[in-house]
Amino acid sequence: MEPKLSPKEKKARLKDEVRIYHYPKIIFLYPTLIASIIAALVLSFSDGVYEESATAAAVAETQTDNATTTDSEPTAHSKRKSAVLVTVVFLFLFTFNLFVMAFDFPQSKFLAVVFFIFAIVLGLMVVGVKQPKLMGSFGDLIASINPVADTAFYWTMSALLGFVFIVMYLARLLDYWVIRPNEVIHYHGLPRHTRRFSAPHMRFEMEINDIFEHMMLKSGRLYIRPTGDKEEFVLDNVINVRRKNERVNQILSALQVQLKSDAEV
Repeated sequence: MEPKLSPKEKKARLKDEVRIYHYPKIIFLYPTLIASIIAALVLSFSDGVYEESATAAAVAETQTDNATTTDSEPTAHSKRKSAVLVTVVFLFLFTFNLFVMAFDFPQSKFLAVVFFIFAIVLGLMVVGVKQPKLMGSFGDLIASINPVADTAFYWTMSALLGFVFIVMYLARLLDYWVIRPNEVIHYHGLPRHTRRFSAPHMRFEMEINDIFEHMMLKSGRLYIRPTGDKEEFVLDNVINVRRKNERVNQILSALQVQLKSDAEV
């Protein structure tokens, strides 16, 4: 049990400590969540997903004038190009997001190549939706597929992803590290288990194993190695990993200087 601290002591301790949380890979789906919310808002304030054609309107008028007709035929609808374009862009971003999560890109050369390929594909898809005749058979293929999703789909997608992110944010409290000037504490499990290490006997190393993921959240991998212990702790997807690593090293360096000064005295 840790001793109870006053509010001033808690503030002072928070300044001298670093908390390290690590997240599952699904955290990199946040661009899809943002794209889903934007798509839902765009379609909510637009004219809808479908539009009635002139032929359908004429049929509707005829059915209205004909009083003897009891069962009206279903009205034909055509998909709005704006709704199709929103769906194409969303699917493109979702696919790109999954691509980033599925593979590791340790070098910036892969980054440029992947961006270039996806930019070309997105451009071709947009042109295929807007002006299919310019793309020839490829444009006809895109026009024949004509994917579209309505507002309910995007709001449902946003709600599901939002729920997952809320649970993930709360679950991070089940496994995290606290680095203080004199000790390193590992909190994990439910109910909470605490494991303490001596700060001077800890080593921290950072690794940027994926360029894309580092660009998205400045994330990376952090290694925690207790000196003289064969056990190693690997924390994946640590947000702002470079700043966390620098702050931890500052704390440990200040402690080593203090210990050295005390030894000389």
